[in-house]
Amino acid sequence: MSRRTLRAGLAAGAATLLTLTGVAAHADPNPTDPGTPISGKSQTELYAAVGADAFAELTNNVVSAYDAQAPAPAHLLESYDAVNPVTGQTPETITTKPGCPISRPNGANGGLSAILLNQKSTVDNTSYCIDWVRSSRAKKTDGTEAGLTFYAQSQDAVSYAVVGNAYAPTTPLTTAQLKDIFECTDTDWSQVGGQAGPIHVYLPPASAATLTFFLQAIGTTLNNVQAGCQGLPTVFSQQQNDGRTMNGDPMGIAPYAVTKWAAQSNQAPGIADNRGGTHIGLVNTTTSPITTTVLNNVTYDVLNPAFTTGDSTAFGRLFFNAVRNDAPQDLKDVFKAGGFLCQNQDAFLVPFGNTPLGNDQNAARFCGQAS
Repeated sequence: MSRRTLRAGLAAGAATLLTLTGVAAHADPNPTDPGTPISGKSQTELYAAVGADAFAELTNNVVSAYDAQAPAPAHLLESYDAVNPVTGQTPETITTKPGCPISRPNGANGGLSAILLNQKSTVDNTSYCIDWVRSSRAKKTDGTEAGLTFYAQSQDAVSYAVVGNAYAPTTPLTTAQLKDIFECTDTDWSQVGGQAGPIHVYLPPASAATLTFFLQAIGTTLNNVQAGCQGLPTVFSQQQNDGRTMNGDPMGIAPYAVTKWAAQSNQAPGIADNRGGTHIGLVNTTTSPITTTVLNNVTYDVLNPAFTTGDSTAFGRLFFNAVRNDAPQDLKDVFKAGGFLCQNQDAFLVPFGNTPLGNDQNAARFCGQAS
């Protein structure tokens, strides 16, 4: 039996577990008409999400399962991808609910900025246009996000992707070496133990929290990168976590969410294999960022938790779902400890390369932990 067939069986098993029928993950609420809300529903019957690209498809799967429950929930969930799922276009205007035209946020930073605007429907000033955000970073500690509650979902890490080993070294790159590469201080692979040849740095959009997190992990900022790499033709704008945008460039390097690479390898529901011949590089240690796990007799690539400890601790992160502190309780119940997502975290998360946090509320981190 093929891995694809086995995955289909797992999806069916998850549907049975959740007592659902007709569950089918897709991009945006209306896959044939991206950027539009679920038809036939008023703004008060919908909870809309935007934000991180890193686990957009995973959230689409959770949304599809939640909305397919019988009896149907009083409020249906919607999740809008970071870019137009058909054209890849961004920015563009989307309508999350009736009376809610917004600019599609590309990434967690963009999504969190958008929810804090507290935009409301033009046909109902009691209904927010954005109800929750997929966040690939933790809550800020400066008070600017004090009005939001972040519910921990799963574990991830951000490393870098390269194509083959023709130029990048097979040995781990250190944090200091990565800083020098992305600040364009080191511009030749031979300077970091690879084969002589120019380093081509690829950067995702500045609104991507994956980029923000990676730059923080290597000890730099976007301003430093832009200043150091100014004028070099090897810095490009790309959609994050899509190895195809490197065009098979053996001299290229780009930040990459480990779980997104694993999900693409797994061909999880709604995810295409966009790795483009890339592999995830080692950082500071020979511990691989990727391991495998078996769920319902299917073997999946997932984040290796050991990669997020020791010398690579700075590269580990959590995924969160962020809601307003005064969000309706039924929305909080989707993400809170013991809620809909956490009750079924293995089935939801593992095919998408995520490492479940578990439900032990005595642990340092657990599914649904609020911050």
